[in-house]
Amino acid sequence: MTAPWSKARTNASGGRVTDNGVSTSASTSRSGGGMSRKTRIFLSYAPDWCLTIALWGLFYLLDKVNGYRRLFDITDTSLAHPHADPERVPVWLLAVLCGIVPAVIIVFTAAVRRSFWDAQSGLLGLILALALVATFTNIIKITVGRPRPDFFDRCILPEGLTENPLHGLTSWTVCTQTDDSVLQEGFRSFPSGHSSFAWSGMWYLILYLAAKMRINNRTGYTYKSWLLLAPLSCCSLITISRTMDYRHHATDVIAGSILGILGAWYSYRQYYPALSHPQAYKPFSPRIPKDEIIPMHSRPRRSSIEGMLRPSGSAYESHHHTSGSTQESAGTGPVMGIGQQVQHQPSSAQMMGYDGSQLASTGYGASGNPYVSNAGGRSRRGEDRVDDDHGEADETVQRPDERV
Repeated sequence: MTAPWSKARTNASGGRVTDNGVSTSASTSRSGGGMSRKTRIFLSYAPDWCLTIALWGLFYLLDKVNGYRRLFDITDTSLAHPHADPERVPVWLLAVLCGIVPAVIIVFTAAVRRSFWDAQSGLLGLILALALVATFTNIIKITVGRPRPDFFDRCILPEGLTENPLHGLTSWTVCTQTDDSVLQEGFRSFPSGHSSFAWSGMWYLILYLAAKMRINNRTGYTYKSWLLLAPLSCCSLITISRTMDYRHHATDVIAGSILGILGAWYSYRQYYPALSHPQAYKPFSPRIPKDEIIPMHSRPRRSSIEGMLRPSGSAYESHHHTSGSTQESAGTGPVMGIGQQVQHQPSSAQMMGYDGSQLASTGYGASGNPYVSNAGGRSRRGEDRVDDDHGEADETVQRPDERV
């Protein structure tokens, strides 16, 4: 009887040999039609990259749109703050701190782990988070059209209007500002773009580092939490600086921060499990199977109890026939399977026993049991099984002492 794991094996050159004798070379298995596996993995995520690029293109187009301009009251002192120039955190510095720095950290971490797949998933999730948050922030900005705290300084109200203010609301047409781009930016207060962008990049980095440091492994090492305060402090200070420059109201930066956190969490969970997962430090499995590693023992995940316990050989046939005839003569009916012969068999631990003498006591031929290894008497099924944290056997892990 052929063992259930002997359907495929590898030859000396690394190729695959099946039961019918057909051998495939390792280069053919790994190339996938001339392409390396890394290339095929990258191409399988082409829709994700295309979506990310499309979001950045949409963000650029929305930035040129002349959005809604809300009415305002010229007696509103919350709009009378001075216009700060230059900003404490300009756009280029924001891009470096919350975009380039997290990307470098992700690439460095993946390089230390020697995982191309981790770098691919980490960078794709980060870029998607930034693009998603930036695009939605601009959509809300041009739709709401809320004036900034420094709006009057941008608008440049007429002198007579400030001395004899009108009662009620007025429109932007009273402004004397000649640069329309400055006036247009004055109506994009809600939500804060700096806050949403900073929190999306840094919160994604926090999730990434927390998973890599296995912060939920219940070891009680508080230094892991302290290390995460660096990106948390960075995005918090950027958010506060927007109110110090009078570019945003308090509600603007709060809404932007929440939007950034949600976008980072959503993008991270597309490619990584939750932090509570036992293997949170690993990205989700690639969309291309790992076919270049052919398991030496390719066994089914589920097998019947009869297939696990039923050995081969003439000793089993004679024993099975004798047991069946004994039960039929006793009036218990025909034998339907191994599971019904409890009174004629030892426990399952003895059936899967660790030496040939225990198996011989059952009446089965010890040499005919394919599940007992000749080296050390250990169960081969237990020998090549490597359980991961999911509770399932890892089919691709090979041990050097395994033999076909």
